[in-house]
Amino acid sequence: MDTQTIRWQQSAGFRRLRFCPELETDYRLIRAAAVRERARLVSAAGLLIFGIFVLLDLAMLPPDLARITAGIRLWVTCPVIALVWWLSYCQRPGDLGFERLYTLAYLVGGLSVVAIIATARLRDFPLPYEGMLLMLMFGYFAMGLPFYPASIASAVIIVAYLVAELSIGRTPGAVMINLFFVLTANTIGMVGAWLSEYRHRAHYLDQQLVNLLHQTAAEESERKSHLITVASHDLRQPLNIIGLTLENLSAARMAPEQLGLVRRLQGSVGHFQRLLGTVLDISRINEGMIQAQNDRVDISALLDQLVDLTVDHAHLHDIRVHREAGEPGIQVIADPDLLLRALQNLVFNAIDHSGGSDVRIATSGHGAMVRIRISDNGAGLDEQLQHAVFQPFVRGDKGRGNPAGLGLGLAIVKELTGMIGGSCGVASEPGAGSTFWIDVRLATNAPPVMVNDRHPVETPFTTSPSGVPD
Repeated sequence: MDTQTIRWQQSAGFRRLRFCPELETDYRLIRAAAVRERARLVSAAGLLIFGIFVLLDLAMLPPDLARITAGIRLWVTCPVIALVWWLSYCQRPGDLGFERLYTLAYLVGGLSVVAIIATARLRDFPLPYEGMLLMLMFGYFAMGLPFYPASIASAVIIVAYLVAELSIGRTPGAVMINLFFVLTANTIGMVGAWLSEYRHRAHYLDQQLVNLLHQTAAEESERKSHLITVASHDLRQPLNIIGLTLENLSAARMAPEQLGLVRRLQGSVGHFQRLLGTVLDISRINEGMIQAQNDRVDISALLDQLVDLTVDHAHLHDIRVHREAGEPGIQVIADPDLLLRALQNLVFNAIDHSGGSDVRIATSGHGAMVRIRISDNGAGLDEQLQHAVFQPFVRGDKGRGNPAGLGLGLAIVKELTGMIGGSCGVASEPGAGSTFWIDVRLATNAPPVMVNDRHPVETPFTTSPSGVPD
């Protein structure tokens, strides 16, 4: 079974309630399993209904006739229904075999009604034919039998009723009047059964198509995840070796021209490593490969690690990265790896694209949150860019002449901060530098963070924990 087969069947239609062989086999198995589930409740209801009819027979019919009609219900119809109810919970027969027995039980029930009507006619106690109508409607709608089995069984019941009426001497005119109403009810039941099965088959096709598309998407996602994993290893490994080689060369005694060339190569390799990391990060986020493991994080230790990871790159561009002294022992709730990655992106963004010479890292209290600020003294951002800078593939025009990025670094920051339950934003003025910030939740029972009044509260752009701009 594939999507092409299902789409062809949908376009070709199935007015005869038949699929192509490949689909028909699977559909019948699913339909039979559904019939088995339905039969448990329907059989219980059928036993209750026929039990009530037994009481009505004993209360309303002549004693000699009541003994016969009640006997038919108790010794023929009810045992068959009880057997169906019991078999619906058994492993044997299989679903297809059970569906046939279920149809046979409907046939036996209908013939028992015919026998009861005929017995009453013979004893000059004419029972109405409404019992036939009730049985037909019960088979078509309550039992939920497939169209063809229900129609064939109903036809047999109606023919038996016609033969019984004629055999006991009913006039053809009276028989035809009753038969007209019985056939009308049967026609209504057939139309309803056809529509019900047609809708059921259409739903089956839609469901199978959704399942196949979901399976294809899952397989495609798995292939992408494998590709990302392989690319992360196979591409980063040679870059790391080149980076280590250039680091060793930069430490050797070399002519200024050669040392300058090595440093430019280091910058290019570092830039390519960050581009590759950015692409792999956004791919992992989109594929759901990154999950936040939030825990208590010591802010001071994390920011010390941030400076250590970015100071070498800043040195290559003659930029000073430093952090302002903050309160010791402040803890927040976040995933330390994801928070560090987001802060790295902000620092690298300031180094590569701000056009400034100084990057400052500071913290301050912000209600129940701790705000981590990455500030620069660069060219700043205009108001329009501030509102779009956290969107994918948005890049500013101003910088230090470094190779252009992909415009994904800040989009990753927004995604990562949303995953750890934080928010991010920026405040900037053209020519006056920029301050990017990340708010993270203050850990419970942690000492409150004093608000640093030397820095304004930045609010032009925020994201909710879900990553949607406020």
